[in-house]
Amino acid sequence: MIETQARVVAAEAGYAVVEPRPHTPCGHCDPETGCRSLAIARAFSAGPGHFRVRNPLDAAVGDWVTVSMAEAGVRNSALLMYLLPLGGLLGGALALAPLGEFASVSGGLAGLALALPLVRRQAGRWQLSQDYQPVITGKLNPQHIKMERTCRSKN
Repeated sequence: MIETQARVVAAEAGYAVVEPRPHTPCGHCDPETGCRSLAIARAFSAGPGHFRVRNPLDAAVGDWVTVSMAEAGVRNSALLMYLLPLGGLLGGALALAPLGEFASVSGGLAGLALALPLVRRQAGRWQLSQDYQPVITGKLNPQHIKMERTCRSKN
């Protein structure tokens, strides 16, 4: 299971909206600013990171909780989101490559366009599956919450 700590910002029947706890950089990547991947993630963030999760423990607004998701769900979702569109793009381009550059580019775009609805349909199916939904697995005492380090020591 992949786990993170989060604060509940809204609650409804069987679900909660959570905001993951920010992590601090460890300073091993860059002594001044810490982990660059964290800075990049924040730069491209589209607003507050609020997520809807299953709430079998009836956590209330303001509670600190542990949110978990199966590793297989994360892996399969990443494969679906990256490999299927890439496969459509490359497959379409390679299929029409003998007809010239323009046909190859057109085939790649057509393959990508055909892959995207497949991704949406499969993602919709997985959204209904309990295996692919994050879930609150525990409540935390706010006094014991510490800022975790996001990258490991190089020692």
